[in-house]
Amino acid sequence: GFDPMGFSYAFDIRWLREAELKHGRICMLATVGWIATDLGMRVSDNAAFQVSSIDAHLSMVKFGSMSQMLVWLGFAELFGFMAMIRMYQGKTDRAAGDFGFRALYPKDEAGQYQMQLKELRNGRLAMLAYGGIVTAAVLTGKPWPFFAVGESRPRTAGDRSTFCGSLQRAHAWGSTAARHAEREGSASLPFLPKPAGLKGLVGEEQGFDPLAFAETFDARWLREAELKHGRV
Repeated sequence: GFDPMGFSYAFDIRWLREAELKHGRICMLATVGWIATDLGMRVSDNAAFQVSSIDAHLSMVKFGSMSQMLVWLGFAELFGFMAMIRMYQGKTDRAAGDFGFRALYPKDEAGQYQMQLKELRNGRLAMLAYGGIVTAAVLTGKPWPFFAVGESRPRTAGDRSTFCGSLQRAHAWGSTAARHAEREGSASLPFLPKPAGLKGLVGEEQGFDPLAFAETFDARWLREAELKHGRV
């Protein structure tokens, strides 16, 4: 009975479940793929594949793979959409997310229900996990598991972040990363450097400033706003 926002009152529940299962399945594959790539697994010896997961998208764009992937995934989406339309029209008894794959699928109804529940829960977990993996990769610049002791992924002024970088921001990121490497770790977030901008404020020993706001804005103004909003 988990629908705190009441989406099922506004949208067809079959469409919502179809979308949830699709995103869950994609994230389960993406999570495994990201970890496998960071552990050194490659599908080819081609130089285009010898990149980290965080840089893979831009590398594949340059290599020319994305257009072909778009075509094949477009075909898959087309057939999936056709199956959904027939389901909505009542022409089939298809359940949301069912594409007819029955490998390792239980024969009894109780086993089928448990299998569907496991897929749903693991898919939800994978969506959260993938979001966390991407965030940690961008913040640390390291491969999975991100907290391992070792050299950080080298960055230069010419690097582009796959998700939020540009040539203008890349140099700023590189200089910031160099400053971070010289600092001690944060007490609350050991995988990040201790923020220098919190000096003199209550709680500075915890070093909690994951987005480095104190390096951009006056920490006294930030604390003023934090206290005001907290009191209100």
